[in-house]
Amino acid sequence: MPASLRAIIPAVDVSSRAALALLLFAATLGACSSVQPPAVPTAAPLFRAQPRVSASSTASPTARPAVPSTALPVASTFCTNDARFVADLTVPDGTIVSPGEEIDKRWSVLNAGTCDWTSGYRLVRVGTGAIGGPAELALFPARSGSTGEWQVSLQAPQEPGEYLARWRARAPDGSSFGEEVFVLIFVEEPTPLPTATASATAAP
Repeated sequence: MPASLRAIIPAVDVSSRAALALLLFAATLGACSSVQPPAVPTAAPLFRAQPRVSASSTASPTARPAVPSTALPVASTFCTNDARFVADLTVPDGTIVSPGEEIDKRWSVLNAGTCDWTSGYRLVRVGTGAIGGPAELALFPARSGSTGEWQVSLQAPQEPGEYLARWRARAPDGSSFGEEVFVLIFVEEPTPLPTATASATAAP
């Protein structure tokens, strides 16, 4: 083999080996780049997001019809007491009576308060006096706004003169109320009894 050809062959072999090495290196890089890393499992979320519900999609509650109240009205226990004198029904003021005479005195009185006069109400004498009669007695029952009749039995004093006696209403709680009623009388002088005179009869 000529010397010039031998010089070329080694040169070709060297370049071929170099090219082959480059090809192998490129193939190795390609294989490495084609290998994918193992997939890492993704942890499932602990809470799943709930879908939002719009206000228009929710059903509005049905309005309940108004139910009339069945509660009973509570009666108020507070009321006021008042009494107004209307008229003298018997024994007008200034009546002349005899000493010790029995007197049936009556007044017409208006219940001007908001309380009804029940069994707990009394007619009580105010002060003292010579006219005989009870210190207190039951008040004639009367509803609020109505007229009642108050009555008391009295006895005139024995001594002549002018006498006055007064009374006033009293509530069950012991409080006095209303206008006073009174009786005004004049006890007259007792009529002197006729004296028997003995007439002497002349004898015939």
